[in-house]
Amino acid sequence: MPNTKIDALNLIRREGPLQPSQLATELNTNILFASAILSELVANKQIKITNVKKGGSPFYYIKGQESKLEELKDFLSHKPKEAFEILKKDKIIRDKLCEPWQRVALKELKDFAMPLNVGIGGEYEIFWKWYLVSNEDAKGIIKEMIKAPQEEPQEEPQEEPQGEPQEELRKESTVQLGEQESQLHDKSIVQEKEDIPEELNNFFSLIKLYIISKEVIRKNKEVNFIGDVPSRLGNLRYFVKYKAKKTVSDRDLITAFENANFKNLPLLFVSPGKLTRKAESYLNENKSGRLIFRCLN
Repeated sequence: MPNTKIDALNLIRREGPLQPSQLATELNTNILFASAILSELVANKQIKITNVKKGGSPFYYIKGQESKLEELKDFLSHKPKEAFEILKKDKIIRDKLCEPWQRVALKELKDFAMPLNVGIGGEYEIFWKWYLVSNEDAKGIIKEMIKAPQEEPQEEPQEEPQGEPQEELRKESTVQLGEQESQLHDKSIVQEKEDIPEELNNFFSLIKLYIISKEVIRKNKEVNFIGDVPSRLGNLRYFVKYKAKKTVSDRDLITAFENANFKNLPLLFVSPGKLTRKAESYLNENKSGRLIFRCLN
């Protein structure tokens, strides 16, 4: 088995991204066995796996082969492929200015579109970053996007698409940017994401959670946050507990709930694991808006 794993890694270094069928052919074995080898390498974080699939099967690659993922665009469906080309060209896309279909498509481009939580004058927005753009470069582009005045066509307004109030949207953005520009500070652009697992970072971006504070209990295993989540009534502040466990017990919930109550905040418990029966019972008994559980899987 060790030699087989080494052979698999060597093949991925030469030919990646690749699929289990390619590894099976190289090792003269079946796809099931090849898939098992690849799954173990992924679990050990020696290789990575794509969301893009061909024939229902993902691709596997190693760190440093990210630029080769562009070759997989032909396996994207129509709308995600359109969003792929737009994001590749523009590098950064502001979510609030996206058309509805673009938002949906960008969320599907998990290999290529990286959501960034961006603090702007005490508020926050989602920006989508082309996956090969560094956070530092993204920071500069976003600053320019925020500072730049939004162009409003003064002539031929009849060319605006029907059913989408484009002019109103542009005016609203211009006013907001004018208010935000005076409050803009370098430290508020693109929150730092060290010690935050990627799946959690993506979840925070999707719910538009703005991180106020972070306390790492165990790196990549347990982290406490205080953060704001937008609602129609304004920002709602939560004590957020992240715990990387396969199963979450009632004791996990109780301890985190006590910590949240001590801070006089509701609890948002986030984990890739599922609740035990006792934990489900405890959650059902405390459905008052003060205790929320979200499974990342």
